[in-house]
Amino acid sequence: MKLPAEVRRLALDPFGELPTPREVEQVELDGAIVSINPWPGAQIVRPAGVGPPDVAATVEAARAVARERGKQILAWWITGEHGDLAAALEEAGLVNADTPGFEAVENGMALMTPPTGRPADHVRIGVVEDWTEYAAVSEVNRAVFGFPEVPEEELRRRYSEYLAARDLGTTLFASIDDRIVAGAYAAFATAGINLFGASVLPEARGQGVYRSLVLTRWDLAVGRGTPALTVQAGRMSRPICERMGFAFVEGVRVFVDDLADSQPRG
Repeated sequence: MKLPAEVRRLALDPFGELPTPREVEQVELDGAIVSINPWPGAQIVRPAGVGPPDVAATVEAARAVARERGKQILAWWITGEHGDLAAALEEAGLVNADTPGFEAVENGMALMTPPTGRPADHVRIGVVEDWTEYAAVSEVNRAVFGFPEVPEEELRRRYSEYLAARDLGTTLFASIDDRIVAGAYAAFATAGINLFGASVLPEARGQGVYRSLVLTRWDLAVGRGTPALTVQAGRMSRPICERMGFAFVEGVRVFVDDLADSQPRG
């Protein structure tokens, strides 16, 4: 099936296609854009246009942006369109590897017909509406992705930002026996919904939790009049997505730049 161009772009470059969250700062460099978010973990760097004319110089400029804002890890998001940058990024010290929140290869996938399967009867899916639900999902994300702990004051600030940005997307939770065991985000785009951050606690896996979260987000997409789902699936979620009918679009390589391993020049 030939995908509409806008759905393909959303599957491969969600950070470029989705509206920029209010709390994210975009810094334009020569041939790249750095997105600085307030959370721990990697900050995304996306090549712009044909990419940096001088990769090494742009890598250093991105590092300077990150250091000025107290960030340690940059993740360069490299689609096939910019695959020719890979060697230069490696020469600059970057590594195509996993980092908390991202895998070395993120599989761009898309779905434009109802997903197969049905929700698990014993799993309850809901939209995060209150602080208790938000804190529980945040803890699941922290445990699954290996993020550092966040002080409650900071977490409550993020909760306020989440409530203020419900026009951009919504967070779902999955519970079993009234215990929240998973969370996932639905990011709203004009072409459909992009699936972000699905995390399921190890003890709840294999019970249809992930499938139920996907089915609910399909219903959200249909309800918004944009019946398409896209996702950048990791090695665990790709097989599930394939069984549900998602088509593989292209692999995106993530090149990690850990500033702890690099020193500023000059």
